[in-house]
Amino acid sequence: MPIIPDVRPLTEDEMRLLEWLLRHGTPAASTYLGQLPCVSVVSRCGCGCPTIDFAVSGRAASLGSPTTILADAGGTSPEGVRIGIIVHGREGLISELEAYSPAGEGTFSLPRIEDIESYEGV
Repeated sequence: MPIIPDVRPLTEDEMRLLEWLLRHGTPAASTYLGQLPCVSVVSRCGCGCPTIDFAVSGRAASLGSPTTILADAGGTSPEGVRIGIIVHGREGLISELEAYSPAGEGTFSLPRIEDIESYEGV
């Protein structure tokens, strides 16, 4: 999928979701919490899903570098689409918030924390 530049701060909802996922993720995820105040968005997926890529203090990890799954959850988007959510770490940085529809459904947005229905520990 094409990557679309989208340089901006995280929204409050994105920040809350990312923090919640890191607090409920793998044992290693909590070590990334200190990066949260320095995280910004640098790009988004071009397919229409709400996947976003991050920089930490202006440094973005290469999307081709090995990934560590920091959190893996499932839930329902505000549009009623069942989705999966993965937080990726690369090169020691929080690098991506991936959201996908296992059924391949169309456009949807990130879930609210209260709509995360299942957590699958990694």
